[in-house]
Amino acid sequence: MPQLKQRLSRYEIIGYALILAGAIILVWGTIKFNLLHELYADPGDRAGGVFGEYGEFIGGIVGSLWALAGVFLFFATLTYQKREFQLQRHELHKTQKIFQQQHFSTLFISFVNKQNDIIDALIAYDINQSPHSGSNFFVFFQEKVLSSFVQKVRALPVAQRTNEELHSIFREYFTYHFSFYQSSLNPYLSNLSILLRLIQRYRTETQDEGEYYSFITKASFTQSELFLIYHVTKYKLLREFAFIDDTFNVSDELVEEYRDTYLVQQELASV
Repeated sequence: MPQLKQRLSRYEIIGYALILAGAIILVWGTIKFNLLHELYADPGDRAGGVFGEYGEFIGGIVGSLWALAGVFLFFATLTYQKREFQLQRHELHKTQKIFQQQHFSTLFISFVNKQNDIIDALIAYDINQSPHSGSNFFVFFQEKVLSSFVQKVRALPVAQRTNEELHSIFREYFTYHFSFYQSSLNPYLSNLSILLRLIQRYRTETQDEGEYYSFITKASFTQSELFLIYHVTKYKLLREFAFIDDTFNVSDELVEEYRDTYLVQQELASV
């Protein structure tokens, strides 16, 4: 019974109350006009105009109450229909969101697989013509930048080892090695940029700030990959990467020891 009351709208309660009031008045009027006595009495003994007065009474009061009850019940029906439409729209939105997520998941997996294929195809050769392929490519690139930086800095006179000069040297060597391997890195960086933009678009369209696609993508990066992505973004070597750190906070994933600021400070401290 309590559940039934909770389901009734105000319009229904008023409508049913009016119907009940009309029924009560109808019974009261029947008694008041002594209608049963008039029905069974002989025609000559009947009071004149009783049925007419009773009809006016029913039509004027009971009829009005029941007509008003019909209006309230009509509004109650509209309220229920509106509620049903809202529920249907909510369910439709949930269905669309699930479909959208399923579609994006398929697209996301295809780009991740493509990204892995691109990484597997990466290859670089050292001075001994030994190959460094796959994830080792990024390790090799990082070592090339760091070794070039350290050798250059330690060949400088101590007086020239300033913070600004060392930052300039690090940027110079990173840019140089990036330019040297850019033709190999372009497919990797382009596909990564598209993947992250797709995630950004999905996040905007679904208004899902807690989506896990960006977390999965960032978790798949090695520190050597982050070394490359972080400094490419910081030095603005690729225009399409300008949004990455602001949107995905990639720099938070890179350990301090591999950042240019830390490396410069280490060399300054070694003087």
